[in-house]
Amino acid sequence: MPVVLRSLSDFKKFLRKPGATLQIVQNTFVERQDAASREAYRRKGLYEPRTLRALSKRAAVFDVRGHDTTVWLYWDRGTRHWRFSGDTVTVPLHATLGPPDAVVYRCSLPEPETRHRTRPRPVQEPQAAQSAFGF
Repeated sequence: MPVVLRSLSDFKKFLRKPGATLQIVQNTFVERQDAASREAYRRKGLYEPRTLRALSKRAAVFDVRGHDTTVWLYWDRGTRHWRFSGDTVTVPLHATLGPPDAVVYRCSLPEPETRHRTRPRPVQEPQAAQSAFGF
């Protein structure tokens, strides 16, 4: 089932689904850093998939795959500037210095397991009981 997000309400509904995953596909703040800093962010799991641990009225807490850490995403203020498009959510980073930055998250759900359809076994007629003497 494809993910289609149009609003914060859709995003919250998506997060409540089992297996909902977020993954950063672009972070303009990190992209402007030097190579060593970008690598340090990568080692800390910045671009690893995140799954929901807890959800509140104003925030979500995520587990980061492969790391023993949690990450918070707050939506208490400024969500009117968030942009929703298909399976992505763009969250602007409002900093006082430098150009405006944003984080783009891709939202996904696990693929449903495909069951292989097998033909039903033909029903076999019970055979007549034979005695040990072959009658």
